[in-house]
Amino acid sequence: MEQILKFMYLNLNGPTETSVLFLFLIIDNLFANVWRKKRGVAITSGGGLGGLIKSIPLALMPAIIWSFEIPLSLAPDHIAGLQINFNPMIFDIIAFAIFMLIGWYWVKSIIANAKLAGYNPPNWVGKYIEDEYHVKLGKIEAEPNSAEQDRKINSSKTYGSRNDDSQIK
Repeated sequence: MEQILKFMYLNLNGPTETSVLFLFLIIDNLFANVWRKKRGVAITSGGGLGGLIKSIPLALMPAIIWSFEIPLSLAPDHIAGLQINFNPMIFDIIAFAIFMLIGWYWVKSIIANAKLAGYNPPNWVGKYIEDEYHVKLGKIEAEPNSAEQDRKINSSKTYGSRNDDSQIK
């Protein structure tokens, strides 16, 4: 256990954690796009593009928090005659805690999107992702159809269309 903690302390910092979260973000969006493609929902819809825009700041949070440590570690021990005893390692701990929380959320989202895309996770994982799975199913009902499906549906409703049944009497 001590070796694992030492490895994490030496290798996990804000930029590394952010890189891992961006990897999770890419995998999550790949599965979500496969699922949207199968359902005929536009990838650029509110759920697809909007989710990506909301996720990028989440992925950047560990690096932003960790960046506060840099000026504090470069500051002198005394400023204006006052002794400063501040350990900037607290930012590493906060960045790691946020990394774990966001990573936990994205692992659930990745598995739920994979299940919706047609991949079957093990049964014990089904209970773990059940809430996320149902939330995603509810979101897809409010999504607009893809442009191709909209053209098929609306082509008969336009005035003067060859498919317009109202002109044939």
